[in-house]
Amino acid sequence: MKRYVTMTAAIGLAMLAAGCGSKDSGHEAEGAKSIDEVKQEAAKLDRPKPGQYSQKIAVTGIDLPGMPKETVDQMKAMLAKEKVSEFCLTREQSDKGYRDMFESVDKDKECAYSRFTVDGGKLDAQMNCTAKDGGKAVMTLNGKVAEDSSDITVAMDMTGTAQAPRTDR
Repeated sequence: MKRYVTMTAAIGLAMLAAGCGSKDSGHEAEGAKSIDEVKQEAAKLDRPKPGQYSQKIAVTGIDLPGMPKETVDQMKAMLAKEKVSEFCLTREQSDKGYRDMFESVDKDKECAYSRFTVDGGKLDAQMNCTAKDGGKAVMTLNGKVAEDSSDITVAMDMTGTAQAPRTDR
């Protein structure tokens, strides 16, 4: 069976975890790559072949400075189990390649790539996200993408926390 880790899932997970949603996150900052530049670079990646794939997601480390040890241990226990899912990639999806994964990134302007390069199937990218509460996430993607498999390491560094709703009113 082929193994294919989708970058779309990783990006979607990162945006969800970062609490992205601000439409005014200031991504017009110097050095930000336009979505067109990212799409041109992504076009260098081999298109995935249609077929049955499995996707494996494993959390390999968690560091939560300032959090109580019990909380960190609970989070590690929750995320320790490797998640494996199966999916079928259709010919239509394969023909699109990776271009659709960028539409949602640009849509609400909450995230932007500061780096996205492809060289011989090797991907090196960094995405910066800003949440409504001022929290930020920097996600790096590094790995190899081929037509029948991919192996991408995603690292995320998040700062700030979501504000809990007040219950004392």
